[in-house]
Amino acid sequence: MADIDAEVRRRRASGDLPAGLEQELDELFLEFSPVGLHGKARLRETLALVDGGAYVDLAVPVESDKAAGSYVKRLISKSISWYMGFIVHQIVRFAWATSRMFHVVVDHIEDLEAAVEEQRTPALPASAVPAADPGSAWWAGEAVQALTGVRGRVLHAECGDGSLLDALVAVGVDAYGVDPGEAVIEAAVVRGLDVRAESSLDHLELVAEEALSGLVLTGSIQWLHPNQRQRLLTLATTRLALEGVLVLQSATPESWLAATDHTVADLAPGRPLHAETWIHLLTDHGFHVEPPIFGGGDGRLDRVAASTADAAAINAAIDTVNTLLLGPGEFLLVAVRER
Repeated sequence: MADIDAEVRRRRASGDLPAGLEQELDELFLEFSPVGLHGKARLRETLALVDGGAYVDLAVPVESDKAAGSYVKRLISKSISWYMGFIVHQIVRFAWATSRMFHVVVDHIEDLEAAVEEQRTPALPASAVPAADPGSAWWAGEAVQALTGVRGRVLHAECGDGSLLDALVAVGVDAYGVDPGEAVIEAAVVRGLDVRAESSLDHLELVAEEALSGLVLTGSIQWLHPNQRQRLLTLATTRLALEGVLVLQSATPESWLAATDHTVADLAPGRPLHAETWIHLLTDHGFHVEPPIFGGGDGRLDRVAASTADAAAINAAIDTVNTLLLGPGEFLLVAVRER
């Protein structure tokens, strides 16, 4: 680099480099810089190109190969320089104001990116993905019953190996599924089911409004970030047709916390909601929600007889343990979009 710098200085001094060549090369580099630059580097280099183009040079070249060419060009330049200067001054003032606005916008974007980056949570480990088979789960029969007779497409979000899709197709439902795990859906692909390796939110973004007659939500709804959950509710509402059926299955917060690995529980962006909370949210989004169906095991302790010594204190402790840890493990909600 030192040798190159010395060569550049030598050529500048000798006049080998035409005036303005280096600036032109810098502008060309910015314009055609490698597309591999991303994020702040790409943004700042593009902004430098804007800054470089914000100045308009009024000094036009007057050199000419003709004898009288230079004289004519200088005469024209002098005769219109006042008018051109008036216009160029306004153009440059506007260009610099625009460039300054871009600087403010870029600074604001970088501040937002920094704020988002600070709130980013580490990725969940692979063990966070539920291993349960939806088709053989306790709630599968209830889900199939709720969707039997539905006309139109039915989506199972996070369908796993497609076993619930098998049951739905068997009763004449036009069902298909999505799941972000390519390896997970291989078995469903082999069986000829209509499944795609996509995340639920990304797929629903692409679905036309009111294009679905049914929607089954399972899996990651248990630990969605509040913003993602709100986005999911909005998409579910707009993608389901009126009278469309929504089936939602989730672990209860207590059983999820008791059964989940500590690492997953600590790193999860969100926690499962209680059935009552989901009912409240769905009702606000225009759904009529049936009473929840609980299942998935119930390990609650029986209360002791009133004749037992200290029965009141013991039963109070049992009630607390039952509420916090030993209630039903899961619940199923069936809702119909009314508005």
